[in-house]
Amino acid sequence: MASDLIRNDHQRGIRLAGLIGSAWLFTLLAGLRLPSDQLHPLLITGLVLLRSFLHTGLFIVAHDAMHGSLIPGQGPLNRIIGQACLWAYAGLNFRQCQKHHIQHHQTPGSKTDPDYRNAENPSPLAWYARFLSHYLNTTQLVRLASCMGLLLFIMPANQEQQLLTLVLIYVLPLIISSWQLFVVGTLLPHRNNGPEIDGLHQPISLNLHPALSFAACYHFGYHREHHSYPAVPWHQLPEVRTVVAQS
Repeated sequence: MASDLIRNDHQRGIRLAGLIGSAWLFTLLAGLRLPSDQLHPLLITGLVLLRSFLHTGLFIVAHDAMHGSLIPGQGPLNRIIGQACLWAYAGLNFRQCQKHHIQHHQTPGSKTDPDYRNAENPSPLAWYARFLSHYLNTTQLVRLASCMGLLLFIMPANQEQQLLTLVLIYVLPLIISSWQLFVVGTLLPHRNNGPEIDGLHQPISLNLHPALSFAACYHFGYHREHHSYPAVPWHQLPEVRTVVAQS
């Protein structure tokens, strides 16, 4: 099996998680101090896209923590790191997200799959709304609003466009990230009914070069491999894909 051939290098995973978290925090604090109303549009676009990619990275780290593959055998540490990432991401609750995600793995493409489309309205927008509905609630929205309030509080007093800066540095990256996770990690891999195993729909993988796969969504597009070997961390999915293709 591919999972037996790929060594779970948790030290590499921790280093990458630290790099993602540090880059996210640095760009956040630096971005809050930039005069957004004076920057060139191309620079702003680049910053927003970078922040979006790093924001997605927080969720990917938390996703590995949900599967216990961030630090294998260390459940409490996985939960602590995963929760910190999800709070920073959008005020999400780790246990609730973990419960929904495990259910997604257990019954993919079924009525009980929280990430699957609504059979009555399979449009991408309706699917996206259903996708979000299982992760959003009043408590989470209060935490998210509190986070944004804190960012406004720590923003320099001489920042003339505080709301605009908040939107560019946090709100817009969050929205883009949610679409990135939805499109690459849910819509495209699950949009068509692929082969079934024990009566359950199996996702497909996107045929992307590893570099593009990383840029698209941290290899989340290699979705068939992830469902087959959920204990393999995100950074080793290209290796799993190669091993499976050669077997």
